[in-house]
Amino acid sequence: MSKRYPLATLLRLREHRTETARMQVLECQRAVAACRDACTVIEGEIRDLQHDRADQRRRLLDPPPAGVPWPMALEQREAHIDLLANYIVAAQQRLAQAQQRLREAERVLDEARTAFFRAKARQEALEKRKDAWRGEQRALEARMDEAAAEDLQQAARLMQVSE
Repeated sequence: MSKRYPLATLLRLREHRTETARMQVLECQRAVAACRDACTVIEGEIRDLQHDRADQRRRLLDPPPAGVPWPMALEQREAHIDLLANYIVAAQQRLAQAQQRLREAERVLDEARTAFFRAKARQEALEKRKDAWRGEQRALEARMDEAAAEDLQQAARLMQVSE
C-alpha cells in the first residue's frame, strides 16, 4: 500500500529529486571533462616521445663526443631509442586505460542525464496535475457557490410565496 503525500510535500520532494539529479549530471560532466583532459595529456606525451625518438634516430650517426668510442656511442644511442620506444608503449597502454575510463564516465553521464530528464518529467507531470487539481477545486467551489446561490433564491421565493 503506497502512502499518499500532500501535493505540496510531493512537489517539494520532486523538486529536490530533480535538483539532485541535475547536480549528479554536473558532477558527471566534470568527471568526463577530467577524463578527456587526461587523455589529451597522455596523447601529448606520446607525441613528444615519438618526436624525441625520431630526433634520436636522426642523430644516431652524429659523431660521438670526444673520448667516447663509436661503438659505445652507437650502443648508448640505440639503447636510448629502445627506451623511448618502451616509454611510448607504456604511454599507449595508459592512454587505452584512460580512454576506457572516459567511455565509462560518458556512460555514467548518459545514465545521469536520463535520470535527470525522468525526474524533470515526473516533476512537470505533477505540476500539471497540481494545475488540473486547482482547476477542479475552483470548479467545485463554483458549483458549490452556484448551489448556495440557488438555495438562497429558492428560500427567497418560498418566503415570498408564504407571505
